[in-house]
Amino acid sequence: MAHHDLAPLFTDLAISADDAEAIVAALRDIAETDGVHDEELALISEFVAALDADLGEETATHLEPMTPSKLAATITDPTLRSVAVMSCVLLAMADGNISDKERAKVVAYADALGVEGYDKIEADIVGWVKSGDLESIMN
Repeated sequence: MAHHDLAPLFTDLAISADDAEAIVAALRDIAETDGVHDEELALISEFVAALDADLGEETATHLEPMTPSKLAATITDPTLRSVAVMSCVLLAMADGNISDKERAKVVAYADALGVEGYDKIEADIVGWVKSGDLESIMN
């Protein structure tokens, strides 16, 4: 896999609190498509905790329900849209595989966000996760 395939995940991309919250809400929506697994719940909880820490919040953020069209209305930056889809694939992979229901939901988000090449994105992320070779992406 070429380094540029997943590069947006590892750049210093500016993201607003509203955008971050919207992406995390989309992750929860995907997790709920086939029943939330412990691994998925842990990832979502970590994202919410990190967001709250960055904002100096003492109480946990309440995530509003998210839909593909609502996320598309919130996230307008093309790079951030790609990062959102990649994050969705990573969340779907958290329990070791992407179910058909999860895939359909992630594809709905990708379509709404105008992110093309979903099959390649999924293949790149699955290959990277299964390789365990984080270093090759970071360099």
